[in-house]
Order: sequence, then structure tokens, then C-alpha cells
Amino acid sequence: MGSRRIQSQGISPVISSVLLILVALAAGLVIYAYVTGWMGGRLTGETGPQAILVIEEAYYNGSHFILWVRNDGGVPVNITRAYITDPNGTVVFVDLSDDGYEVKPGNVTDVHIDASEAGIDVQSGYTYEIKLVGSDGSTVSTPVRARRAG
Repeated sequence: MGSRRIQSQGISPVISSVLLILVALAAGLVIYAYVTGWMGGRLTGETGPQAILVIEEAYYNGSHFILWVRNDGGVPVNITRAYITDPNGTVVFVDLSDDGYEVKPGNVTDVHIDASEAGIDVQSGYTYEIKLVGSDGSTVSTPVRARRAG
């Protein structure tokens, strides 16, 4: 009996080279997408708000909401807007951009919001939610209870 040799048919060298190139390109694209997304976010410097606003004290003095705001962040920020929510859920926008409420890192600034100029009829004994917004998008909010007369 003669020996019979079986020759296996594999993938041709041309096809295997093309497959290796495609796998290498796919891996390169995945790595490129990861690195550009990661590095792009690091290089643009757009990390969002960098001021950290804290309200030290807030009260209503009969005509104004007074808020003492501290900046625990690393950059100065201007308080540009306020949103006041009354007990009924109505939200009133107050533009503070022209009032010059700059809060430097580590400092405290008092913000005054005139209730009558904002069109708010403050009722004694009720709580109003006040949200301050900085020029960099940082926010802080606090409830303020209007004092009862007498």
C-alpha cells in the first residue's frame, strides 16, 4: 500500500496579508479615537465651572434678599443671574450682570436682590428658594424664610 499524502489547503498568503492589514487598521482607529477624545478634552481646557460657590448666610431684611456668597474655587467669578422661586412655585428671573458681584477665590461678597424691583410680593413667614448663577455656569441655591413682622 502506498502512502497517500494529504495536502491541506490554507489561506493564501495574499488573503492573510490583507486580513492582517485590516485588523491593524481597525486597532489603530480604536486607539486613535480613544486618544483624541481623551487628549482633546485635556488640551482644550474646557472643564466646566471652576468656581465653587457657597452661601454663608441668607436672609430677607424687609425689602431685599441678602446673600453672603463665598468662592471656594480657584478662579474669580461674577454672579450674573438669580432665580427666585416663591411658595407657589413661580420662578422669577433677576439679571445681576450689571451689578458687579465679583467673588474672588477665598473671598465673600454680599449680593442684594431688591424684591420689589424683581416683581416679587414677599409674604412674611414664607420660604423662597434663591438660586445664584455665576458667569462660568457655577450655581448655588438656598432657601430664605421671610421674617414675620413684630
